[in-house]
Amino acid sequence: MSNDTSKPDPFDPALLRIAPTSEAASGVKKLLLHVPVRKPNRQEFFRTRPDSDYRAPVATLELKEEREIYVVAPSLVPELAGEVRLVEIRLCISRSGVVFLWPVTLPAEDGRSNPWHETAREAAVLAEVNWVRMSANMGAGCYDVSQAPEGLSEPKWPEQSLHELLRLAFGKGKLIDAFDHPVLKRLRGE
Repeated sequence: MSNDTSKPDPFDPALLRIAPTSEAASGVKKLLLHVPVRKPNRQEFFRTRPDSDYRAPVATLELKEEREIYVVAPSLVPELAGEVRLVEIRLCISRSGVVFLWPVTLPAEDGRSNPWHETAREAAVLAEVNWVRMSANMGAGCYDVSQAPEGLSEPKWPEQSLHELLRLAFGKGKLIDAFDHPVLKRLRGE
């Protein structure tokens, strides 16, 4: 064993240490196994993916008490007209890296809308290029939208397609595609 002190010790922890948040630290790729369906929390800054491939108009049925949202097959929408809501599903990500799908309410077929839905849609568009936060303004009857300071890093979007993300969000019984779906049976009192 040599006592040559001119060379750094290759086992010195200071030379081997890596940042714990670096991808190299784990050597393992993080898998996205669940995608929540929800609107942005009032205290989180978020972005919406600007690419039109990551948004889609769909019909949803929400069970308020359970706080569960189901996507409804287009063939069933006429039969569930009073129960479904037409939304644009948009891919979002929070500053902390949480990926979620936001069902942004679309205007009614007759063009009617309300300030809550209008300001939510405006927030979704603003979030394509800025980190924004959305909070309810009960006095004004709409959402207030705040923009984060300039210079924040761009989001790291998931690699999955919208097709794959929809499967993660709605694949476990949250697609209503038949009249014998348990949710529809429950709504019929069966």
